[in-house]
Amino acid sequence: MKQTEHKDKNIIDIFKSRDGHETKVELKNGRLISVWNIAWGYDIGDEFAHITTNISPNIDNATIDFFFTNEINKILTDEE
Repeated sequence: MKQTEHKDKNIIDIFKSRDGHETKVELKNGRLISVWNIAWGYDIGDEFAHITTNISPNIDNATIDFFFTNEINKILTDEE
């Protein structure tokens, strides 16, 4: 059985390194999301991860959002 190549390792690594720090994500549809932490995974055959934000742990006053990494237009941090 052939392994699916995940094409978003660098994106997941960014979110993991920033766990607990606010990261803004602009999606291709123009939506801007505040991300403090992520839970992510791949379904069989997926090249891009699905991400659920701000649930592990829950962040007070933060929305819980769901998107795929290939829907990201930009990742913005305080350092930029």
